[in-house]
Amino acid sequence: MDEINIRSLEIPIHKIKKLKSIWTDIYTAIVEYGELQIRFDLKRKSVDLRACEKTKDIGFLDRGIEFLKAVLAGFKVEDSIAILKYKDVFMDKFDISEIRKMKSNHLQRAIGRVIGRNGKTKEVIENTSRCKFLLQDQTITLLGVTENINIAKDAIGRLIQGAETGTIFNRLSAISTKLKNKYGSIQTIYENLKTENE
Repeated sequence: MDEINIRSLEIPIHKIKKLKSIWTDIYTAIVEYGELQIRFDLKRKSVDLRACEKTKDIGFLDRGIEFLKAVLAGFKVEDSIAILKYKDVFMDKFDISEIRKMKSNHLQRAIGRVIGRNGKTKEVIENTSRCKFLLQDQTITLLGVTENINIAKDAIGRLIQGAETGTIFNRLSAISTKLKNKYGSIQTIYENLKTENE
């Protein structure tokens, strides 16, 4: 088949075990939503995607690679499926130091503020912005549509700069009312997926 119809993603050695453990879910998502062929090449340590006769849109090759990158970044397969299902869902990442340079003890406090007690602040940001995010070391990776990623980024940025959690919650609550009837919710996407699969 044409090189144009094939995409490969190299898998870091430390991610291979994780990928193997969720391979069935990854395989199913790629075949069902992307209508692509997929194989795990253990010799080359890569996952290869290939368009076939059933593939309706060649763009699924790139979206399939983005889906794999999201899973490797640490997002759940069920959250990452949104990349395959909706064209405007993507990943974005930034470093805390891009917002504010901090010493390690201040950095730990800033991370604590973004996550909140028992993950409450993170949960509120995700539920209101309708996007998912991961915090690894100093890097924040977001998954969603542009508008919703911007809402989450704004809230996270304000928390890092020292804004009170209550102020952020009030701000998010006001935004949430405006977004209520608007598309962009990964949670809504998964409610739809659950309904389809029942």
